[in-house]
Amino acid sequence: MTKTITKRDIINEVAKMANLSQQQTDKIVNQVFHTMVDFLIHANPSVRIEIRNFGVFEVKPTKAKPKARNPRTNEIIYVPAHRKTRFKPGKAIRDELRKPLK
Repeated sequence: MTKTITKRDIINEVAKMANLSQQQTDKIVNQVFHTMVDFLIHANPSVRIEIRNFGVFEVKPTKAKPKARNPRTNEIIYVPAHRKTRFKPGKAIRDELRKPLK
């Protein structure tokens, strides 16, 4: 079963760890996410947000696909060039996730 962690959960945890009020932490966390979203949205054409010991968020352009296929209908469709996002985890996260399950 997948556990969903929300932004509220992150705010609560950061507030406890930093010994700050919920309201102060809410403003800080929201501003950090808002700033990251702005960087990603306004990438022209690509951007890379690198957070040491966490990972990298990237926006990269894709090529147009003139002969893509709709798998439901087998219809040939045109997919225009667009941008896509990617997250690449940092070394600490990657190493921890590669450990065998117990």
